[in-house]
Amino acid sequence: MAASHHGDIRTRAVVPFVLLTFGITWGLMALMIFQGDLMESLFGALGVTHPAYILAVWSPAVVAFTLVLLHAGPGGVRRFLGRLSPRGVAPAWWALAFLALPLVKIFSAILNGTPFSQLLVLQPFGEVLLVTAFMLVLGPVEEFGWRGLMLPLVQRVMAPAWAGLIVGFAWAIWHIPAFYLGGTPHTAWALAPFVIGVTAVGVVMAVVYNRTRGNLLLPIVIHWQLNVAFWPEAQPWENYLNVALAVALVWAHRDVMFSRRRAEHTVVPA
Repeated sequence: MAASHHGDIRTRAVVPFVLLTFGITWGLMALMIFQGDLMESLFGALGVTHPAYILAVWSPAVVAFTLVLLHAGPGGVRRFLGRLSPRGVAPAWWALAFLALPLVKIFSAILNGTPFSQLLVLQPFGEVLLVTAFMLVLGPVEEFGWRGLMLPLVQRVMAPAWAGLIVGFAWAIWHIPAFYLGGTPHTAWALAPFVIGVTAVGVVMAVVYNRTRGNLLLPIVIHWQLNVAFWPEAQPWENYLNVALAVALVWAHRDVMFSRRRAEHTVVPA
């Protein structure tokens, strides 16, 4: 890609993005953890459906859209959203999202000792379907910030492999308060394997992002697949298998992943 970023968001916008994203999320989560009675009396039971929790999860997107609007105006927001188009994405990347990642979940569950009869969660079907639909509009919205804005900005100064690691690690660390809030799935997981696994998924996302010319729909779908309620509980093995997947993809696409010149670094298309 060309080195010029005329008309696009400036690279230094990554600083307010990180500070505001962490500040909003950790601030809201701190209120829920340390002022739980107050937050519950105001907005209902604590957990993943609490309005403060939803806003905390959406903060990367809120900050990203705010920065895009400030730097590029309403027209820039429309062009930013244009990166959701599935046009031109090779079938192999859809297969990764809809087949490979669920298989990682299922195989990880087998390694955890899950019986074959429980490798798909189907009961109660209505509840599982409702949770899966809710997860489509919860976590995946983050991708407008992490992969939509932060990743291309970081890739302006380093190769995609290292940018993917940094963004993935920031994404993983950002989740830490959820491990201390009742009503979230994180409280049942070990923190260290989670950080390793989410960082690895960040690298997987970087491969996909750069091989699909900065497409944003695929990262959203991949993020959703991590939270689909039909897949069995796969912690902690899924973290280690995601590391293996990330290493394999980086090696297979090393011509792009270790080249700053070939990195996708546009936030707002011209």
